Amino acid sequence: MNRMNEGEAFSEMFRTYDRRIYLTALRFLGNRDEAADIRQEVFFRAWKHLGSLDSSRPVFPWLFRITRNLCINRLRRKSGSEAGLEFPELQPGTESVEGEVIRCESRLEVKAAVMTLPDNFREIIILKHYDECSYDEMAEILGIPKGTVMSRLFNARKLLKQKLEVKNEL
Repeated sequence: MNRMNEGEAFSEMFRTYDRRIYLTALRFLGNRDEAADIRQEVFFRAWKHLGSLDSSRPVFPWLFRITRNLCINRLRRKSGSEAGLEFPELQPGTESVEGEVIRCESRLEVKAAVMTLPDNFREIIILKHYDECSYDEMAEILGIPKGTVMSRLFNARKLLKQKLEVKNEL
């Protein structure tokens, strides 16, 4: 592939996956600035290694693996107390502010519980419930059999449910 075609392919990849990569990093890290840094690094590495991309395979699993590895490395460098979730802004709409606040609080509780999951459980929850990946996509992204994906997702959901129940009992 010549550089002009690579440039066009990269531009299309960036337009298609920029937001998705940012949101994935945000879900892993819980911090907008760090997610933006990771997104930039993901696309830098993607550009650098574009020639090694197998055009017969889907692009997102490749980008997700890069994103995941960078996020895990970042989380390992940080102490657990530094990793936090940013509060979303209330969205204007026809619903009451009170209803929106309750929904935001519930989402924050779930996000906070997800952030406390072990890495392998956190990423499977992110892939399924936030990135809306199929079992086959998750198996390809993670490099594990589909049955393992299903088992890991079951166990991750079970642990997440336990964490949320404990939180609600307090």
